Amino acid sequence: MTVTMHGSPAIGDFDGIDLDMLIRQGFRPVPVSAVRMLTSDVLGIDLHSTEAVAGCTPGSHLEVAVPLPDGPAIRHYSLLAGTAETLRVAVLREHRGRGGSAWLHENLASCTSLLVRGPRDTFGYDGNGPAYFVAGGIGITPLTAMIAAAAAAGRDWHLLYVGRRQESMAFADALVEEYGPERVTIHITEAVGRPDVVSSVEEWASVREEPTTVYTCGPVPLMRTLETGLDEHPSVSVISEDFVDADELPTPARSARPLGGAAPASALGSASGEPKAVGTDEEFVVELGDGSEVDVPADCTIIEALSKAGVRTLSSCKKGTCGTCETVILDGRADHRDSVLSAEEHAAQKTMMICVSRACGKRIALDL
Repeated sequence: MTVTMHGSPAIGDFDGIDLDMLIRQGFRPVPVSAVRMLTSDVLGIDLHSTEAVAGCTPGSHLEVAVPLPDGPAIRHYSLLAGTAETLRVAVLREHRGRGGSAWLHENLASCTSLLVRGPRDTFGYDGNGPAYFVAGGIGITPLTAMIAAAAAAGRDWHLLYVGRRQESMAFADALVEEYGPERVTIHITEAVGRPDVVSSVEEWASVREEPTTVYTCGPVPLMRTLETGLDEHPSVSVISEDFVDADELPTPARSARPLGGAAPASALGSASGEPKAVGTDEEFVVELGDGSEVDVPADCTIIEALSKAGVRTLSSCKKGTCGTCETVILDGRADHRDSVLSAEEHAAQKTMMICVSRACGKRIALDL
């Protein structure tokens, strides 16, 4: 049965097959209640949700389906601090991106709703102990909700917000006005150069009696500086979420959960195949829900093999970091290589990320 929905270019521009797939995989239309330009390149979007969202974890994000010429594009946008019925996001226009943010900037004014899935939390805000937030550019978006939660709970916290120019920092003035300069440090690199973020954290954490958690989001070099510079610090831990410009989406990558986590080496293959060593690339077969089969060569991912066979799937980062392609395992075991699922979820073998993970054995059955 083909689903037909009217009233929004963001929905009507998908063809019937793509729309059916999106609806089956959990996307739903959510009305757009407000659109405004926060800076010349940052678009603010308010979505009115009839579902309860007040309890979603600070740092959660939405998946937004965008109709591009070569098929649905899935983009991830972190939720800003909002209200119980408002899902609020901010979209940076990526001039060298693949078109998702550009489509939203150019077409959203005429949309009555967007197809979204979530919210989903892969950042990992825990709300305990002192917190030092480090944001670079649009990386401020997931931190706004964390800061609001920290302030409401009376948590000891500080924000270092780094940007090239004051006018490009969409939330700088509002954050300073709401929380004060003693809580919020605005660092303009065009005026004073790059900050020594490691020293800033160490100085702040040195006068705290409890261990400090650093939450950081923004350009990769900024976050890697914090992760490597504080790696052996006895009382500081770093949790990060990447915004990958080339892919126009945040790719959650918690430093506490290393990229490429694998199932135990003792993981067995399915009953129809022999077990193999985890982490090796060998050919295997994917059985689909209708009983059909797709061969996956050693030098090919599951998503690539499915695409070549004409099977439509959803994906975004294609690096095992965003969670868009999570697929239910019906039979067999996965060689997990993502950084989205926890170690417990890997061991449970209920789902897998088909952009990077493979089969432990010659065959795996997936709910596709």
